[in-house]
Parts: sequence; C-alpha cells; structure tokens
Amino acid sequence: MRNQESLEKMTVEGLPLHVYRTGTLIIGSGAASLSCAVNLKRRGYSDILIVTDNRNGGTSRNTGSDKQTYYKLSDASQIPDSPYSMVDSYTRGGAVHGDISFVEAQNSLHAFYNLISLGMEFPHNRYGGYTGYKTDHDPSSRGTSLGPYTSREMVKVLNEEIVRLGIDLWNRCDVVRLLKGDDGEITGAVILRKDLLESETHGLAVICAEHVVLGTGGPAGFYAASVYPRVHTGSIGLAMEIGAQADNLTESQFGIASIDFRWNLSGSYQQVLPRYYSTDSEGNDEQDFLSPHFDSWQSLTNAVFLKGYQWPFDAAKIPGQGSSLIDLLVYHETQVKGRRVFLDFRSNVTGKASWGPFDRTCIDDTSLAYLEKSHAWADTPIERLKLLNEASIGMYASHGIDLESKPLEIDVCAQHNNGGLQGDIWWESVNVKHLYPIGEVNGSHGVSRPGGSALNAGQVGALRAAQRIIGYEKLSDTRMEEKVHSCSSQVSEIVRLMIRVTSGNSMTVEEGKRVLDSYTKELQHRMSTAGGPIRSLSLVAQALEEAKSQQDRFLQLRGLPVVFLSRILRLRHMMIAQIWYLFAIHAYLKRGGGSRGSFLVIDRDHPHSFSPLNGYTIKEENTDLRSFIQVISTDENGELTEYMESCRPVPSETFWFERVWKEFLSEKHLDS
Repeated sequence: MRNQESLEKMTVEGLPLHVYRTGTLIIGSGAASLSCAVNLKRRGYSDILIVTDNRNGGTSRNTGSDKQTYYKLSDASQIPDSPYSMVDSYTRGGAVHGDISFVEAQNSLHAFYNLISLGMEFPHNRYGGYTGYKTDHDPSSRGTSLGPYTSREMVKVLNEEIVRLGIDLWNRCDVVRLLKGDDGEITGAVILRKDLLESETHGLAVICAEHVVLGTGGPAGFYAASVYPRVHTGSIGLAMEIGAQADNLTESQFGIASIDFRWNLSGSYQQVLPRYYSTDSEGNDEQDFLSPHFDSWQSLTNAVFLKGYQWPFDAAKIPGQGSSLIDLLVYHETQVKGRRVFLDFRSNVTGKASWGPFDRTCIDDTSLAYLEKSHAWADTPIERLKLLNEASIGMYASHGIDLESKPLEIDVCAQHNNGGLQGDIWWESVNVKHLYPIGEVNGSHGVSRPGGSALNAGQVGALRAAQRIIGYEKLSDTRMEEKVHSCSSQVSEIVRLMIRVTSGNSMTVEEGKRVLDSYTKELQHRMSTAGGPIRSLSLVAQALEEAKSQQDRFLQLRGLPVVFLSRILRLRHMMIAQIWYLFAIHAYLKRGGGSRGSFLVIDRDHPHSFSPLNGYTIKEENTDLRSFIQVISTDENGELTEYMESCRPVPSETFWFERVWKEFLSEKHLDS
C-alpha cells in the first residue's frame, strides 16, 4: 500500500477524514478475495490493501454441507473430459454467456492446482489422481470435496499465504460507499473503521484506489428463511448505488436447511431416509405431511433419497412426485400454514397406514442399492448415517446438537444467488471500469449450475481479475488526485447521511435496536415472501412498492445511537439492493417468464395438471427466455431499467498455437 499511514485529509461537512491510497483495494476476506490478492502478489504486484468487516466472518469460512463440493475439470478418470464438455454442463440450464462459462472451464485446473500448491489436501488415489463424484447438474463426476468445510479450508490456506506474503489486511472495516469518478471509473471507497466509532469522524475514512475488487458474496442478509451464516450480509447494493449493471438477479437457489444452526441438509442427511413431520408453533400436534401427496412407499422414499443430490429446490422436479415436491410441501407448512417442520433421524420416514410398516423391502430400488453398496443399511436413519457419513453427525455435535436425542427444525432457505453484478471475461464490470466483482457477487451463473461450481468460479474470477489488473498501466499520482476530487460530492453525501440519522442521539440503545430490528425483519420477511421460492406477479408488484416506501421511511430516521452506525449504513445499501432485485423479478414475471430454476411462479388463471396442493397452480417456464440474460441498470436519471441480452455463444476458435503465441506476445489476449 502506498501510504498505510494517511498523509492527507479531506475536510467534508466539517469532518477531517483521513485519505489513504492503494493500487488495488480488495473488499472482503472470503476465498475469492484472498485468492485475488495472492495471485496479484505472486505476479509481482504489491500495492494491495484488503479491507473486511470481519476476517472470521463470511460465507466461505462459515458455511458448508454434508460434503461441500468443489467442481473442477476431470483429469483422473477413464471418461475423457474437456473444457467444451464442462461448458455444456454450465450452459444447459440457460441464461448464461458461453464465453464466460468457457473461461471458468478452461481455467478450472489452473485454479484447482493453485489450491493444491497452497496445501489443500483434496482426496487423491495412490497414483496422484484427484478422482471425483457426480454432483447436482453434473454428468461427469467432476465434484471433489474435503468434507463439510471445503471452503473453510480454502480460506485457511489462502489466509496463511496472505500472511506469508505480507499483504496488508484491515479488519473491522465496513465499506459504506463506493466512489465513481466523472469518467465513470471506480476511484475507491468510503470505509467505516468500527474501532473508531467514538472518534471525531466516527471512523469514516476514504481509500483511493486505481482498482477495486468486490468479493463480498451474495445478498445474505435479505431473507427471513436463510442458510447463509448470520455473520454475512453481503454488500452488492454498494455497486448498484453507483450504477454497476447486474445480471439474472431473478436467479437464486433455495433448499432445505436447519435453521437453529444454519446448515444445508443435502447428501447423506436425506439419503438415510429420515422422518419429516410438522407441529404447531408450540411444538404440539405432530403431523405427517409428506405421505398424503405420494402414492407408495417407493415413490416417497425415492423422492427423499433424491433430495440428497438434487438438493436445491427445482421447479422442474415437482411433477411426477419428484424430489422438489418435498421442498414445496415444507414451504407450505412453514410459510403458508405457519407451522414448524422437523427432520428426525431417530425415526424412519412415515408412510400411509395402508402401505404397511416401513422396512427395507419398501425402499425404492435405487435408494436401497446405494445404501447397501455403501454398507450403510441399518434399521434407523441415525444408524444408517453413522455408517454412511459419521462426520455429518459430528459436525452438528460440534455445535451442541445431538442428532440421536433431538430432531432438527428446518425450512426452505435461501442459499446462493446465481445472479449478481455483470462482468466481462476478465470479471471486470462492463460499465464501471476497474471494478471487479468476484465470487458470488458476480452474476456468471445462469438458471442452474453444477453443485460446487461456485467455488471454482470464485477462484477463476480471482485469477482473471488479477491478470486484468496487472495488464493495466499504473496511474500517476496527479491523475489519481484528479479522480479523487471528482468524487468528493459522493463522500459528502454519505457523511451528511451519517450526521442526519445520528443527530440528536435521542434514542436509547434499546430503542435504537428495536427500530433497526423492525426495519431488518420487515425487509427480510418481504424478500422471503415475494422473492423466495414461490412467486407471483401481484405479490412482487406490491412488495416492490413497499420496499420503496420502506427506503423512504428509513432515510427519514433521526436520533439513532452512533453505536449502530455500521448497521445503519449496511441497511441502507441492503435496501438499495432489495429494490433492484424486486424490480428484476417483477420485470421477468411481466414478460411472462414462468417457473424455472429454484423458483415456482403461481398462475391461478392457468391450472396445471401437476398442481401438488390446492392453491398452487404452476405457470410453466417460457423456455424462449433461456437464450437471454436479464440485465438491470440505471438510466441518466438514475431510474432502473431492464433489457434482455442475447447469450453469447461458446467460443469456437481453433486456437492455433502460432497465432495464440503471437497474440499473447502482443498482449492482444487481454482484449475483452
């Protein structure tokens, strides 16, 4: 970093804000952000500063599943694989650019073996081959795993390398405003140093940068029903505020998860066929709610078993008593009927009395064969889980939850945003130059994606952004100074807001907490209800207007205690993002887009023969829209706009070596 100690100050609204300068500002301390810093430093680029609100927070460090998957090109199988074959798995769901998918596939092994070089101990055979398994939407056994905490181990080895390389990292720093110059390029950010809230400036400072890498994950704080870790909220609204275009904000993943301790209940947790039941709000009136919608033991056990590796809710997997019918039934119990739902490993899945008692002869052939080949058949789910994946029991035990003595309360929860900010093949924003959204905040995924591909995309994006940054010429100090002064009005805006909402300091801490809790719960309930797995045009239209009204009310707040300044400014950009997301969903539904990916659209005017419950009439997908990506941006007046961009094809060049070599030497390969 050029000046770790501030050598200048900017007086804004009477406050003397410290101004720092760096070549590249990296926001976030997850696997993608840390990887970008490592890639930069290894290539001789040293002017780097990482800022993070919590170096021990974030999704990468605090999330997982029974077998968290990393998706990579297969190079240790008898079945031939290639980047083109891998791209097919990325693009078959639609609404994804072929060239970006090709980059993810082409650079997969580069990114994977970088992690190996850092000490990641992925399972390999005696010959050194990193063999794999099939995951969601994957035909080629490209998945690999370290168990429940694959991404946590990625963060661990990357963080160790950050320390070894001596890269600056500032902890407990919220980014509260991105800055864009008059030329439309990113110029840095306003940060809030949470250890300096009681200072004259309340911790506000400015960091000027030639490049800004945004690696802060998805909109985790949006939903009431969420499996994102509680320590992660996301900050995509910061980029939206400066007009960075976004792709496919309609596309998120939802799935069944435990809610006391937030964890995906995929894989082994479903394959051992546990009991599902619901109760009233007090935990009484136990009811079996699955079996009335299945016609045999075989159809029920098949659906529960398949839920293991068809974990994300998928509108296409509802018909025919498919695995996602289970998600819909859980959602109906919790969100419509207001009941609580539990997964109990002490008892077997419950069927109709007319089917007879449960035993191994009742189980679907595929499910039984899997359990027997895995030497995991036993009389109860918990005993089967011990044989199949004992570590999955220990993972809950490490959080004080004994699966042998109590059930898990569950819901259909938000888990991943396939959409996000729009980047090019170098992960640079298409309309805010020198801004690089990497990881989940980048909208490179389409409607559906292979399980584990998000981890690969984050590492590839980190590599590509680093390569792009190094390819740019360094700006002079004079030019940087000009860019900084061109965005001084944006700094003033955030300072005035801070002064306004805390003026008078008339609320007590308890009162301030109640107010902010109320605003947060209102936002989260709205998103889970209107932007969750079940959607309708009228509901989203109403939610969009309510979101705008809530934002107006929020900006009129006064007298909040300064101790809540971080939370206040975070809520501010979450509200910006909420409006963008609801606007995108509303525009998609107005176009006649139906159920696809991980959401179901209710269409009461066109009953569907596969309607699983009274009140749900499913609007079928408009498959023509698979060839397009929805782009959300702002016009010259700052109003939101939407258009559909045709999906770019997969590159079909021959990549003749002599020509590639010539382009490489002339750096034409850096052209977007």
